[in-house]
Parts: sequence; C-alpha cells; structure tokens
Amino acid sequence: PPGRTRAYVGAENANEVFVTDGKSHAIVARIPARLRANGVAVHPDGSRVYVSNGGAASVSVIDTKANAVVATVPVGQRPWNMALTPDGAKLYVANGRSGTVSVIDTVRNEKVRDIAVGKLPWGVVVR
Repeated sequence: PPGRTRAYVGAENANEVFVTDGKSHAIVARIPARLRANGVAVHPDGSRVYVSNGGAASVSVIDTKANAVVATVPVGQRPWNMALTPDGAKLYVANGRSGTVSVIDTVRNEKVRDIAVGKLPWGVVVR
C-alpha cells in the first residue's frame, strides 16, 4: 500500500528472507529462500524483491504483495550482490566462484547470459 515501507533482509544462515515493517520494525513475514540467502535488490516499482542464494547458485524472485517466492533463476556459483537497471528490466548478479556476472531478464525471470569478468566478483553496480 502507498506510504508503507518494508525492509527485506537476506538471512544467510537461516536460508530465509525476513520482512520487517518500516514503522513498527516488527517482522511481518519470513519467506523461505534457498541455501545461503544473502544479497537483496528491489525492483524500481517495488513489486519484486530479488535475493541471491549463495549456496544454491540461484536468485529467488519474491512477489512483495504475496510475500512469496514466485520464481527461482539459476545463475553462476556463489552469487552475492546484485544491481538492477534503472527501468528494472535486467538484473546483474555477481557470481564470486564462477568469475561471471549473470544477466537476468526480470520480465521472463530467466537468465539471458553470463559475462566473464575475472576472478571472484562479489559486487556489481549499474550506472
């Protein structure tokens, strides 16, 4: 709803995403993710949250209205930090153990390609 804020926290050791209310700070949902849920990115329109699953080589796509995973996208090994394009059409995922950045089409929730970037990429920024 308009005016509401939520915080989405990837809990790596719990394999979950905790959702907290921005006003009360109470936990309002616990969403099961995959192994080693850690990095979090929010779609510009707020409809989706993306969580990298470091131990599962995937990204979970969360619908923010339902607070549920609606898709899981396979990526490279040990995905970590992610960044969305300003329009939210593409998600770039740094895959530390693969030496790649995966590009995800956020409309289709599928990986488009992997880009070789060198040893141990842990972060990515879209400018």
